[in-house]
Amino acid sequence: QWEMAARGTCEANGSAAGDDNCKNAMRTYPWGATEADCTLAVMKSPVAGCGMNATWAVGSLPAGDSPYGLHDMAGNVWEWTLDSYGAYTGAQEVDPVGPGTGTQKVGRGGGFQSAVASQRAGVRQQGATTDNASDLGMRCVKSYP
Repeated sequence: QWEMAARGTCEANGSAAGDDNCKNAMRTYPWGATEADCTLAVMKSPVAGCGMNATWAVGSLPAGDSPYGLHDMAGNVWEWTLDSYGAYTGAQEVDPVGPGTGTQKVGRGGGFQSAVASQRAGVRQQGATTDNASDLGMRCVKSYP
């Protein structure tokens, strides 16, 4: 679910679901295929926080928004997800959740202390729920009817 919110669906990216171009239409980054820079994501480039060494106010870089208009899906802070960390199987191509239990959870989105490569929508990191860091947080969400 987090990755879909960051990348969009086939339809949100201009392709019909199930058509051969669907995978090609999926975004590498929330904003598209252009590599991350400090106009798109708050990251380490070359200094943390695009030189500020801190997070920025949410929505400070609207050019980096996802296809749904979601802010900071890349950069600013890594976001905890509900998923336990583990390998995906080939059968888990749609909405993979990893193992049902575990002490390691998944963080997504990269943070202000993370390099360009961590800003890709498909990047995951693992961590214990007791971990804390200045670039680790969570996103408040509301169910869609």
